Amino acid sequence: ADAKELTSKKVDSGDDEYVTLVNTLSFDRSDAVFLDRKRGCIIEGEYAQQVYTDLDGKEKLIVAGINIPAFGSVTLKWIKGEPENKSAFEASDNTLETPFADVEFSENGTIKSLYDSAVRREIVDGLPLNTFLMAEDVPATWDNWDIDADLESKFKPSMQLLSREVVSDGEVAYIVRSKYRISEKSTIKQDMIFFANSAEIRFDTAMDWNDDHRFLKAAFETSIFEDFARNEVQFGYVKRPTTRNNSIEQAKFEVVNHKYSDLSESQYGVSLLNDCKYALSLNGGGMYLSLHKGGTRPDDKGDKDGIHRCVYSFLPHRSGFNSESVIHPAYMLNIPPVQAKGEYKAKPLVTGLAPNIIVEAIKPCEDNERAFIVRFYEAEGTFTNAYAYFFEGIDKVYETNMLEEVQGEYEVRANGIEMTFRPFEIKTVKVTY
Repeated sequence: ADAKELTSKKVDSGDDEYVTLVNTLSFDRSDAVFLDRKRGCIIEGEYAQQVYTDLDGKEKLIVAGINIPAFGSVTLKWIKGEPENKSAFEASDNTLETPFADVEFSENGTIKSLYDSAVRREIVDGLPLNTFLMAEDVPATWDNWDIDADLESKFKPSMQLLSREVVSDGEVAYIVRSKYRISEKSTIKQDMIFFANSAEIRFDTAMDWNDDHRFLKAAFETSIFEDFARNEVQFGYVKRPTTRNNSIEQAKFEVVNHKYSDLSESQYGVSLLNDCKYALSLNGGGMYLSLHKGGTRPDDKGDKDGIHRCVYSFLPHRSGFNSESVIHPAYMLNIPPVQAKGEYKAKPLVTGLAPNIIVEAIKPCEDNERAFIVRFYEAEGTFTNAYAYFFEGIDKVYETNMLEEVQGEYEVRANGIEMTFRPFEIKTVKVTY
């Protein structure tokens, strides 16, 4: 909260004639942006745009086609008007044709079929995508922490559709809002968002949770055939089995992930991205994201106060696992552009990086007022030679350890340095100016 407030003070001029978007990621981004809409206005320029009122009742303008450079900014101008009333989608009854797939919905609004026509492949194999599963959860010990192995056998589909409507359809997205009863006490309201410029299917979710000792998952059973999955951890990922062939694999019935988990064959794959749900189970081509656990100890109220919000996405990709297909979309879901009123010009501190070299942090140096620290890491698990270019006027660049103690000095040429990364290697550098 403090960081967001400081950022807002830095970039917000208060001039509501313009809106500036700042990309705080180390790679260019051109994903659809959800802007806080100025009443009765759209963005000037040849952008695809549409109006959308989100689950919180806030009016948004979804805009596609904006390219924001790494650590850079784009300033847009508000003008009076309404978006053009045209759609990038074709819908009829229980089917939807998007620019990326043919979708068939089941009676309760889940995705019964997701057919990628470009590669002629059906992605769903088993339960419809986004089926909510509920199970009794009474661990032998440590109520709010432990998950016992017998939990898997208890999961059953638990979702009664209460209402369903298309709330926005346009050039950028097709959005269906559904409300489900998942138990006698708990309900879920969810927006399913299909994009015109991405194969991502996003699920913006609000859970009104009032249950004790119940465990909730969202199931995504796919046709991907692979014996391991990649689960992101900080500064890389861990490969974990999708099979249950021995006691070691059977013990991995619930595993950790951060921003993404991915199942990929050599030329096709699917990812499950999320912004705050960091556990799931894997079995064959299925990924089952854990959404809620209704423990009552040590807090007897558990998590029953208020509405719980989360966002997760299902992302098919027509390639194997790599930075552009999985890692970048996961970062973009978790870290949207900073929005500011008025005109602001961001000064990129680092540019020119290889796609798999991620800047995880930029911070002031602890012991030098005219220096800053950049922490890089290699994200794909592959050897990489990479360049990093800094702004004009830098003095020296040092290699440091993670305590910012100098270990060596880089040769600076044209305001840049060359680095060599081993798989998943973390490098910390100190830049003086």
